[in-house]
Amino acid sequence: MRALTEAEARLIRALLAAPGDSEREFLDETKLPRSTYHAVRKRVYDEGWLRIRFAPHPVCFGLPLVTIGVAHPFADSSVALMERWSRPESNVVLWGGSGLVFAVFLHHSREEARRLSTSLVDDAMRPQSFLLTTGTGADTLPVYFDFEGVWSHLAGIPGSSQYPRSLSPPFPPGSHVLSGPPSPGLRRAARNLILRPIVADHEGRAGHFLGLLGLTRPEHRLLDDGWVFRRVLPDFRVLPPYQDRKADQVVFVRGELLEGKQPGDLLKALTEKCQVYPFLLAHDEAKVVVGTVGQSGPAPVSGNGGRPSVLGTLQEFLRRIEVDSEWVAGLTPVVDHRYDRVLEDVPTKASGSR
Repeated sequence: MRALTEAEARLIRALLAAPGDSEREFLDETKLPRSTYHAVRKRVYDEGWLRIRFAPHPVCFGLPLVTIGVAHPFADSSVALMERWSRPESNVVLWGGSGLVFAVFLHHSREEARRLSTSLVDDAMRPQSFLLTTGTGADTLPVYFDFEGVWSHLAGIPGSSQYPRSLSPPFPPGSHVLSGPPSPGLRRAARNLILRPIVADHEGRAGHFLGLLGLTRPEHRLLDDGWVFRRVLPDFRVLPPYQDRKADQVVFVRGELLEGKQPGDLLKALTEKCQVYPFLLAHDEAKVVVGTVGQSGPAPVSGNGGRPSVLGTLQEFLRRIEVDSEWVAGLTPVVDHRYDRVLEDVPTKASGSR
């Protein structure tokens, strides 16, 4: 596998940050010549290094709760567990491997979340499973599939422009926020918009070339008002290394908050002291789950004597810490950000694959 060029690394950083929808904003962010920008942009999507997904803003679509599930099943039961966890329509993300299963479920009510949690884990799998149900707001889900921070760190590009981002991003200035449930027409438009890159991939078309042309008026409105937003996601299984650095492990850490400790301070300590940038952090009043990607080799030593121990930092905030890890190459996206599944009872143009 060849290494990434500097231009490719810079463009990937800009696309993960998604500073805006206009080509001018991306050009300004990368500081690349226009011809180089277009050639590299085409390459990173054609090679499958990045993919585009759309997600519904939970406030607008009545999805106040999220359940994060992490399990480390025995090899002979992982397939059955993945099938069980992928079955509910509330499942929007599912990663599966021989020793790790990770999932995200979105809920309309506390009762719906309670029933689902009860059905997900049987007595045999209970000791090997962890479920956390919490709110979808930025106060309880401050980081949600935001890879800008970790890529900036791996690529040696200082700073970040958007990290950390939640599943509930701020609404654009002047946007109209729904005060009641969306109409069937808006829900249909949201599903079609969310499915757009998925259908394109399924049909063998380049999803990243799907711009704003051809969108209906409701679909434009959904994007302009922030009811549906775009997120660019990396596929670290195929993303080449850059300067001999490559993310090859996914790690999930969970634990119970020590008295007086705050999740926001934990995130600050991880990013500022340890230079660890979680792509996921969720918590309730007692428990925290953190998802990270990184390289399995030793961290480079800085001029000030090296970074603080990640485990030691976690122990300053959490007790009963448990860690699950899996090689990136061993994880498969079984359900790949399929947010159309939670907008039920609305006909769609096409469904593609999971």
